[in-house]
Amino acid sequence: MFAAVIGAMMLMQNIDDTGIAVARPVGEAILEPTSGSVFQVFEFYGRPPHTWRHATRMVKGYRHEGREGRLAFVKTGATHFFLVLNFDMLREKKMWIGLSAECNDQADLKWLDETALGDGSFRAWSPVAQKAIREGCAKLEGSGTRLPILYDPTEFGVRWEVANVRANIKYMMVEFPVPPEETDEAEPASEN
Repeated sequence: MFAAVIGAMMLMQNIDDTGIAVARPVGEAILEPTSGSVFQVFEFYGRPPHTWRHATRMVKGYRHEGREGRLAFVKTGATHFFLVLNFDMLREKKMWIGLSAECNDQADLKWLDETALGDGSFRAWSPVAQKAIREGCAKLEGSGTRLPILYDPTEFGVRWEVANVRANIKYMMVEFPVPPEETDEAEPASEN
């Protein structure tokens, strides 16, 4: 039965050069009260590659209570600390998140929804990550290649690190955000 479900999911996800592995949830899904998003760790199941590109495509097929999954957006300190405190695995295993450095004339840091990381945004960089991004994108200048960002646990804490496009990371932090139509309904109408 489990093999049939995996096979059906693979067909629904338009298998391409990103790989054929699927993922399964690890532990429980936990609601982050500030954003209303639900987060859960997923583990690749099957033969590599377990790349960031594969993860970004694959998690769209996963749902939690009707919400479509995506690699996690960690845009605030509150979200970062919630994840670190509530997911022990994040402090032990490398995990993909939904951020990348797009190598154009410079390294444009973007979330999967194409919003920029921005100057005033929260950051959790390792001490060497930004230098590695600059150096990696200098080699790929103008290519549009996206260098993936991941959570990397070290003796100094859980920090963001950059990886090459072929890196295989077995785990990912998946976010099930509040659907846009629900956030629109929650906003009060403006008065003219």
